[in-house]
Amino acid sequence: MGISATISFSAQETNRLSVDAIEEMRLRTWARKNYIEQSQRDDLWHPVILDEMLRIDQE
Repeated sequence: MGISATISFSAQETNRLSVDAIEEMRLRTWARKNYIEQSQRDDLWHPVILDEMLRIDQE
């Protein structure tokens, strides 16, 4: 398929984007409830949301 869930961020951005397990679950749940096709996704969404939507694509 050629789709990768790997998104590169600087160390500073990674610290800012880090989430605990509860927040990650919330973001993944939001992604599942608000799933949209890949072509309509915003690349600026949180990486956890994008990752969960990619997982849905592969199901």
